Amino acid sequence: MTRSHSHQAWVDVAIFRSLSDGQALQAFLEGRGVEARAYDDKLFRYFLFLRPPQVTYRVQVRKNDVGHALGFMNSKSPTVLDKALHCPSCGSLQVNYPQMTRKFVLPTVLLHLGIIFRFIEHDCYCEHCHAMWHLPKEDNLAERVHAPRPIAL
Repeated sequence: MTRSHSHQAWVDVAIFRSLSDGQALQAFLEGRGVEARAYDDKLFRYFLFLRPPQVTYRVQVRKNDVGHALGFMNSKSPTVLDKALHCPSCGSLQVNYPQMTRKFVLPTVLLHLGIIFRFIEHDCYCEHCHAMWHLPKEDNLAERVHAPRPIAL
C-alpha cells in the first residue's frame, strides 16, 4: 500500500445490520486486493444521531478503490449482498441510515431538532433515487425480499 493510498478517505459501499455479514463482504473484497473495513460508526449513532433505533455496520473501501470494489461486487455478486440494506424503490446499495448528512452541520442540527421534538423519525435515504423509508424492525427482516440490481458506478 502506498503512503498516499493510506490517507485516502473511506467510502461506504454497503450497509448491514450484522457485523458478521459486513465482515464477509470485507473478506470478499480483500480477497480481490481491495482494502476494506467493516465499520461501526458508534460516535455518529450515539452522539450525532441521538441513538437511532437500529444498529448498522458500514463496509467501506478507500476512495480510490470504489470503482474496483463496485466492479467486483457487480461481476461476482457475493450472496452476502442480499443481506445488505437496499433501496426498496431502485434496489441501490447507496443507502444512508440514519438519513442525516455526515458532510454538513446545519442540516444535521435541524434534523436533530425535529427528532428531539418528535416530528421527524430516523429514516433510510437512497443517494441514487432519493427515496426515504423506515427501516423495518429486525423481526420483519425475513419478510423483505431483495432483487439485487447492478450497483451504480
